[in-house]
Amino acid sequence: MKRRRFLSSVAIILPAAFVSTDILFSSCNTGTEENYFSEENINLLDEIGETIIPATASSPGAKAAHIGDFMKVYVTDCYTPEQQAIFWSGVNKVKKISKNKFGNPFPKLAVSQKQQVLHSLENESKSSKSTNKNESAKGDAVQTGKEETANTTDNTARFYPMIKDLVVFGFFTSKRGATKALRYIQTPGSYQGVVPYKKGDKAWAT
Repeated sequence: MKRRRFLSSVAIILPAAFVSTDILFSSCNTGTEENYFSEENINLLDEIGETIIPATASSPGAKAAHIGDFMKVYVTDCYTPEQQAIFWSGVNKVKKISKNKFGNPFPKLAVSQKQQVLHSLENESKSSKSTNKNESAKGDAVQTGKEETANTTDNTARFYPMIKDLVVFGFFTSKRGATKALRYIQTPGSYQGVVPYKKGDKAWAT
């Protein structure tokens, strides 16, 4: 093949290869901007996690498991744009309630105040679920087959179950959560169908 023909062929092939690679990598990224997870926001997520799973005398809390860093990876890599919108809407709601009700950012609040902020979001979520059930019961067979989009427009009502699931999942799959809060054997032995249990024993890590 002559040099000129070879170069012209490469000029056609390479742009297509770059486009294909770009499409491939874009499919693995849901679009969360990295600066959303600033040091301030990760600290906030650590404090939210610690309020949901606090440290005890025998176990570390979610903050010790770096739950904020876990959420950074999980939300960025695994959440859809819609889920990310719910997540950040809820985070902003936490900031707003903390400032309006107590005059301070969430990390600077007393433990009881932090609990009140999260309880308000939990109650909002429960109220929203109750409303959705009532609205669904009013619909006929055709209407109830539709996706429930109109009844879930308030993203913040869907935030608390999301953040709670993230904290629980992230904590108990972390090294600290699995080895300190749960009973853990790195290399388990043979199957045992019956295991002695005493009241107060920790659950086993899986």
